[in-house]
Amino acid sequence: MPTKKKNDVVQENNVVEIDAPEMEVTQDNAEIDETVSKEVKPEVPAIDKHLLGYSLIVENGKALKLSPKTQNHVFYQIATQDDGSLHIRLNGNEGGGLHSKEWISVNAIIEVLDAMKDQPIKSTILKSVFKGGSTNNAAFLAAVLRSDEIGLLTQSEKSVFIHKLSADYEERKTTLLNLK
Repeated sequence: MPTKKKNDVVQENNVVEIDAPEMEVTQDNAEIDETVSKEVKPEVPAIDKHLLGYSLIVENGKALKLSPKTQNHVFYQIATQDDGSLHIRLNGNEGGGLHSKEWISVNAIIEVLDAMKDQPIKSTILKSVFKGGSTNNAAFLAAVLRSDEIGLLTQSEKSVFIHKLSADYEERKTTLLNLK
């Protein structure tokens, strides 16, 4: 093996070794005959399959969970479907708890609530508007309906987990239905 001096090029087994200072000089003097191109694709955000066919009206709604033991929130969205109908869905929560991300017809919710005038309302009454069977669905939706933004329900005097229609239910209902 020949002795190697600084900045000398030594070729062995078809491998060229170049000291770093020589490499820099070589790179500066290199000529490229061919154009090398690499296609760079822009980053496209993932599409939420639940949004297909819907136009968002409220993208990041937030409601405090019902339990007085937590300050965690449930997140929701409100959208119109392609046919113009208004829908709401639970799209996340803090602190855990599974739930369905299906869109729920606001008219179906209103129908259930209208039938409960002057009666105490348990969250379980809202199970009928869901197709999915997560046990948290009804309570999370009740929390959303009690939020300051929607305000269709308020806490009953009987329990933090029992609801009643808000004093301004009819106005709140009209406001919600006119979001379109």
